[in-house]
Amino acid sequence: MTKSQITNSRVYIAQIPEGVAPNKSHFRTVTTTEDKPELQEGSIFVKNILFSLDPYIRHDFAEGAKEAEVIGFGFSKVLESKNPKFHVGSSYFFGTLPWSSYSVLRPQDLGETFNIDSIDKDVPLSAYSGILGASGLTVWDSINRVADLKKGETIYISSAAGTLGQLAGQIAKRKGLRVIGSAGTDEKVAYLKNQLGFDAAFNYKTQDKREALTAAVGPQGLDVYYDLVFDNTVEIALDLFNPHGRVVTVGLLAGHKGGELASPKNIVHLLLKQIRWEGYTVFEHFDQFENFWKEVTPLIKSGEFKYTESVVDGGVEDIAETYLRFLEGAYQGKVSLKFSDF
Repeated sequence: MTKSQITNSRVYIAQIPEGVAPNKSHFRTVTTTEDKPELQEGSIFVKNILFSLDPYIRHDFAEGAKEAEVIGFGFSKVLESKNPKFHVGSSYFFGTLPWSSYSVLRPQDLGETFNIDSIDKDVPLSAYSGILGASGLTVWDSINRVADLKKGETIYISSAAGTLGQLAGQIAKRKGLRVIGSAGTDEKVAYLKNQLGFDAAFNYKTQDKREALTAAVGPQGLDVYYDLVFDNTVEIALDLFNPHGRVVTVGLLAGHKGGELASPKNIVHLLLKQIRWEGYTVFEHFDQFENFWKEVTPLIKSGEFKYTESVVDGGVEDIAETYLRFLEGAYQGKVSLKFSDF
């Protein structure tokens, strides 16, 4: 390999039939030796160093294509730049990146990539892929913009032991709500109650969801369902809602795992109880990062907001397997893969 060449590994995903959970056969890692790219004005060439593993990954298939590169959130460092906003070697960036060793980010790609030279050095870099990253912004902005939380209300959070659920519960507690969560292991349930201060939590894999949630909600009724799964749980919530309840759907975990999506038979409750059901995605609200960091970073540093994370060392060839294990619930909290050669 000469100085003008690089060894680059990329992860590709095959088209997955509807209703099928992703598995190893759907992913392929390809390693090539190639010339360093010639950059156009406004572009940067980066070495990727850490990938945020989230249920959501993007895969844009060209017409007739059977596989595509995987796009997710990640961190990188600039190796070459023709963009005055991004300086070689001195900056960290995070945004949407392909699962690869190196990437070229064109001007049109940089709208979703952020220069975070000013990150707080007292906070681990990995936190900016989770509780202080797009996941954290999703929770903070959706709760402030959509959920309309009121002191004394009851909120239920599905998949509550993940990055989004952990932060949603703590923000809700801070606002004076009664917080109920569910998770997939007894250890995670204990963490929600004993460490994060949830008022109630249950194991959705070993308990009947309707019975467990009904018992946890009790006669007070339910006011907000913070939905990270988009499965039939919403049908249970609709039955338990007080008038003027809110469903805030921000996750699609059931779909990412090949499960059946929500199709509530009792959707008439939206009318009868005057319930508001609204979906939220973060991509239109990246302009709120500075406001989000200003409010939440001090709470992270002081320990008022707690979080767990699993940072896995590896290479590009390990991303797909780590992602699949993450979908199976093998890790607690935010899951990231950090390149072991960084």
